[in-house]
Amino acid sequence: MAVTYAKDREIAAYRWGFRIFLVSQSVPFILIFADWYMFDGYYVSPVASKWLGSIEAFFGLLSGLIAWQALQAIRAGHLMAMIQGFRRAAVIGGAQLVLLAYQWGTRFIPPGTRYGEVYYTLSGVSGFYELIGIFVLVAISFRAARVQFTAHYHWDAEAAEYFWIFQMVAGFLSYLFLYWI
Repeated sequence: MAVTYAKDREIAAYRWGFRIFLVSQSVPFILIFADWYMFDGYYVSPVASKWLGSIEAFFGLLSGLIAWQALQAIRAGHLMAMIQGFRRAAVIGGAQLVLLAYQWGTRFIPPGTRYGEVYYTLSGVSGFYELIGIFVLVAISFRAARVQFTAHYHWDAEAAEYFWIFQMVAGFLSYLFLYWI
């Protein structure tokens, strides 16, 4: 009983520490949002492709849902469902990055404008966090197969899910700011 209680306290400390880390990682997004309002106000470029942005945001939300279901699967003791879910979420995240690369490559938005500067900076920061999140999801899915996560031992998967949800929310907010607000 005492060992379980100590492990529970340790995991709770990891969770709080990781949440503090994620809050600190939101600082670049907050600064970019603040700069945008200070320099550009509520302007949205008429050449910004809202359809591609919407598809990209949909992929982000879908991958977040799949990753959340994968975490629920390991909490129920279904290791293979978690591994497959994390890998599916990573593939959908990769498709989201391909859409971002396509938008950057076609230069719908001129990079020399104030909106263009914010667009490329904000979408670049979002894409960077997404790339890290994809790497984490794939790495954890391989680690889970090797270590054999259980319903009681899956902190790594939980941390990966927290990070994936963080980047998904940041990406969705970026989408709203860049295409609608």
